[in-house]
Amino acid sequence: MMASSNAIEGRHGDASPPKASINACLPCRKVKMKCVIATHAMECNRCVRKSLDCTFREHRRGRKPGTRLSHKSGSSISRKGRGDMSTAARSSPRRDRVSDFWADSEGLQPDSLLSHQAMRGKFSLQNILSTDHGGNIDGVATSRSVPPDDPILLGLINQQVAMGLFEYFMEKLNPYISQLDPLLHTFPYAREKSSFLFTTILSAASKYFRSELYPVLHDHAEKLYAECFRRGEKSTEIVQAIMILTYWKEPNDTRAWTSIGLAIRIGMDLGWHKLRKSARDHGGLPDPEWREIRNVERTFLVLFVYDRSLTLQTGKPWMIERNEFIESVESWGEESMANSNDHLLCSFVALRLLTGDAFDLLTPHRKSPLPRLNRLLTILQNRIEGWRKKWLGAVGPGNCHVFLVQFYGAHLQLQLFSLPLQDTNIPDMDGVGDIMPFWVSYQNSMAMLELVTKYFHFLYLAQDSVHVMTAYAAIFLIKILLSAPSTIVREIETPTIQAISDATKAFVSQCAPPGSSCTLQARFLEKALRDYSSPRNHQSRPLVYNETDNQCHGKDGQVSVPDSRVEGRESSILSGLDLCDQTQDVPDLLFGDDGSWADLFASTGFNIQEGVFFS
Repeated sequence: MMASSNAIEGRHGDASPPKASINACLPCRKVKMKCVIATHAMECNRCVRKSLDCTFREHRRGRKPGTRLSHKSGSSISRKGRGDMSTAARSSPRRDRVSDFWADSEGLQPDSLLSHQAMRGKFSLQNILSTDHGGNIDGVATSRSVPPDDPILLGLINQQVAMGLFEYFMEKLNPYISQLDPLLHTFPYAREKSSFLFTTILSAASKYFRSELYPVLHDHAEKLYAECFRRGEKSTEIVQAIMILTYWKEPNDTRAWTSIGLAIRIGMDLGWHKLRKSARDHGGLPDPEWREIRNVERTFLVLFVYDRSLTLQTGKPWMIERNEFIESVESWGEESMANSNDHLLCSFVALRLLTGDAFDLLTPHRKSPLPRLNRLLTILQNRIEGWRKKWLGAVGPGNCHVFLVQFYGAHLQLQLFSLPLQDTNIPDMDGVGDIMPFWVSYQNSMAMLELVTKYFHFLYLAQDSVHVMTAYAAIFLIKILLSAPSTIVREIETPTIQAISDATKAFVSQCAPPGSSCTLQARFLEKALRDYSSPRNHQSRPLVYNETDNQCHGKDGQVSVPDSRVEGRESSILSGLDLCDQTQDVPDLLFGDDGSWADLFASTGFNIQEGVFFS
């Protein structure tokens, strides 16, 4: 979009430049806010920050009553290139003043002609039929103060403790989700900006660092969530708070899908789907204003990644389509204000873009010839490997980012390469091409469990999606063992069981409280091992857990599941592990049998549809 040359010259030209208040753009003029435009910029600072349609018109002051301005070519040009229809008819001074709102509207669609307040996030009959067209359409507070529902004012938490929890969140939890800018989201800023966001930050941190405060803070966050929904409030901070609530949710909370759907709808009401790639010149904007712009963009990118991740986990359709702004994420991550968390976010966006259309091509209903399918799989594998090498070099060492890049990359390869296996029970495979999807899927599921064991010190604070992916990898391996030919099972059974056992011990070593994600994950993996051993113990070498040396042995005395890391402390979860107390027939399990797949998850305490552990 381009601003009119007269408007730019009027603000920056040498000949009698008008005052900003006289030649304000239409959005700023409607809400009576100061319109500031940087040197050589094409849009005012406020319109850039809020993604508004920045349009300049000549002012009407000083004209004689009963007359209208004579517009020269190009004197009133919308940045979208639409014509100005305000001079179509001569009108009285009163009519000019009253009809300014209608004359300033562009286009003939409802979102142009009806109340801008209703069309920009406050869609209600009262706003649509409002006779006040000069209200604050963006809900911008004229002055900042601590809201009355602030948890510190309500006495739910001491200010010093709150400051400590806030610091813990920004240093320990935020790197996992790449959502907040530490230089923008300071303690006073978050507290004054939104009680909902501020409370969810404290609630998430208290769950891990001050558990006695968690119930009251979590309840207050849920209350604020309900109030925001009831009042129809919409803001960047509300979207961020909703996402934080879903990252470390309660074990029986099944609202992630619907909550993220609400957050996406709020973002679209705020116009985020219209964000566009632009010349990323600082343009004289102060750092805080520029960080505010990136805050909105970052939140939309996080929503895009979250939306695609939920689609992969649940099989439900995504809501956010890729656009020019999302596809320019790498240049966004190279800006001077980008931080290490932004680099991780860019890697996730790039990964989703990399394979966005691949799942549709690999779904079982598309009967592609095997050689063609294998070529596609090879291309995808090479692209993901290139992505992994690139972003491992971009993210900072010494934090959770190295773990997350490798873990999410392996998970995506597992899902991609397992798709061609959906309609097969993994028969004997003679050619290399035939076995490629199976082998790459197996390797990546094993890699995920090995990463969990290697980077065990990052598990305690990991968001719930890491636990969901870990559960998926473990059950995928067990399903492979139950459905693969015996010639394959003999080769992979021992290392597979060992990998699952080592991952179990990694979660046990976190010493997490009962009901936490790590405890539920350890119980889930232990139950998966037990359920696998029980029906197979009379057809393959059974596993016997020996409580004296904490190892699993076969009948021949060979160690199958060595204790790889945890010394001196065995969990009560593992101490009662009895892997050979029943004798049942091996089920006739088809790999693509979704019912059996769901049953395996359910029997070990995991709801595959909602993505939560049973508490």
